[in-house]
Amino acid sequence: MTPFHEANLRGNRRPETPIEALMMAGIGENAVESVIELQPLREAIAECIEKLSDQDRFVVDAVNSEMISLEELGKRLGVSKPHAWRLRNAAYERLRLHLLENPIIRERLGLEDTTDNGGF
Repeated sequence: MTPFHEANLRGNRRPETPIEALMMAGIGENAVESVIELQPLREAIAECIEKLSDQDRFVVDAVNSEMISLEELGKRLGVSKPHAWRLRNAAYERLRLHLLENPIIRERLGLEDTTDNGGF
């Protein structure tokens, strides 16, 4: 890995374009995906999150963005820590199901599309 590439990864800087990604890659290394290349995936994930109920969105956002503890989540929701754990797990499961229904995410994961092949 080149020093330029290492410095950018340490700084969490992702290349903006596919060309910049190629320029950042070292010899013999695969280029990381650029911001432009990741945009459809980001939009697909956002759509799946929008399909969640308000409570599930709150739970997913609080745990992932704010990185709050289950104890704090329980306080915010007015429930016990074990119940917050169950709510978190249920929200993640519903999000997982929405993600697996999305064709962009299915393609990204390399999952076969069985919706249009007549059962074969």
